[in-house]
Amino acid sequence: MIFRLLMDMLVMDYLLPLSPSLLALFLAFTTRRVILSLFCAVLLGSFILHDYAPIESVIAVYKDGIFNQLKGSNAQIIIVITIISGFIYLLESSKAMTAFSQSITRYVSTPAKLKTGTWLSGIAIFFTDSGNSLILGPIYRPLYDKMKICREKIALIIDSTSSPVCVLIPVISWGVYSMGLMEKAYTNVGLEKDGLALFKEVWLFQLYPLLTLIGLFFIIVFGVNLGKMKQAQQDCETGKSEYLAESDITTNDSVNPLIDMNAVQQYGAKTVALALSSLALCMAALFFYFTRGVSGSAEAKLVGSEIRTALAVSYSVASVITILALSRFGIRKMSASADSFFQGMGKITSILCILLLAWTLSDILKALDTGAVIATMLQQLNFPIWLLASTIFIIGAFLSIATGSSWGTFALLIPIVAPIAYSLDASIILCFAAALSGGLFGDHCSPISDTTVLSSMSSGVNHINHVETQMPYAMTTAFFTFIGFILASITGSNLTVLIMASAMGSFYFLYSKSQQGKLTHENNLS
Repeated sequence: MIFRLLMDMLVMDYLLPLSPSLLALFLAFTTRRVILSLFCAVLLGSFILHDYAPIESVIAVYKDGIFNQLKGSNAQIIIVITIISGFIYLLESSKAMTAFSQSITRYVSTPAKLKTGTWLSGIAIFFTDSGNSLILGPIYRPLYDKMKICREKIALIIDSTSSPVCVLIPVISWGVYSMGLMEKAYTNVGLEKDGLALFKEVWLFQLYPLLTLIGLFFIIVFGVNLGKMKQAQQDCETGKSEYLAESDITTNDSVNPLIDMNAVQQYGAKTVALALSSLALCMAALFFYFTRGVSGSAEAKLVGSEIRTALAVSYSVASVITILALSRFGIRKMSASADSFFQGMGKITSILCILLLAWTLSDILKALDTGAVIATMLQQLNFPIWLLASTIFIIGAFLSIATGSSWGTFALLIPIVAPIAYSLDASIILCFAAALSGGLFGDHCSPISDTTVLSSMSSGVNHINHVETQMPYAMTTAFFTFIGFILASITGSNLTVLIMASAMGSFYFLYSKSQQGKLTHENNLS
């Protein structure tokens, strides 16, 4: 009798509040279907909250759950993400971004300039992760072949400047998405802070994407070839490389009868410059409008609906200007451009589903008091708080590798880590950053990640070869990220990323010095 009573208490106090989160993580690992995982977790949580009444529970999933998310700031975030998606696809599908990137290649004359140019191009195309891979691969691939630099290196650089750049930009869909998740999770623990304010605090602690970009610079400067990358470079120099035939490389450079490619070559770069400059000017003007005549700092008023309104209006204006420019320069008719814009809006549907389900799960976990339960268990286990952020990073890394989805990992982890950190009196900001960094790791190197697949495909290299040659660099960055989160948890210093970047740079420098007697053709020329 006593044993049964203890078991009942264990189930009621611990297992039930944890079960939706555990189910979401289990299904994500086993099925790799993020939407299915989130929906099942929401459904289970609704069953628990409604005493397992099937009809009431299913109705509550929609009436009290999903439908309840479609209001206020959540609705604004959905609209903003949809408009941004339309703008991005409008530029991608017009081939104008290809001409924009080609304009950079005219300055390439040495292997060092070529790799640096690829790195800078990847950073410049900051508003699209998949577009980054598809655009840069076909442009730079012939130059890498000409200078005898292995294609695995271009795949590494392209993959490392796609998602790691996007997650750091607050005014694109990546930033709006993560801000929406963080603001909701922060509110659910009883705290109030705007999404942009949270994003700014989290930014310097996004160690994995920041160290990936900084580390890539060191890799280029010092000519570092880790693991199988060294053999790949040697095979390229000796003509032993087995790359995909041009006929087997499927990218977005196929001919579109609705697009005048001659006009693209002549006016494509100008169109992109016009689109981005109009976006920036409109955004700056609206920020000024919302803060004019307000005493105090402008930053204090650039919050909430004003920011989302500025983004929605700016991207809408930039889209209209882009459509007009494409027509004026003879690249594509206005009707075809408008169709592409709305097609781009439709392409974001799955992401919106993930976002709605993540918000709903966050509310359910709040009702079940899941965060407090996990915090109590960790306290009973004497779990060191300084290890919490690093542990979240590792969990996020494994989860994102299994699912291949950084956005899905964000949606699964962020609603959970906020109440845990709050209950343990740990830094919520640092835990948010750890969840984002963990999600980025899998997106960067998982064999089933879309950007990883697109990077290998557009670079014309075998997919598994790309994964194998990129993994040592990703693992190196992950190691310094893990240590960095421990250091940040202990010190709380905003300089953590600089400290770890210096340590990583020193490591790459010493490694390159140790390989001086084994320099490759690529390194000698760079």
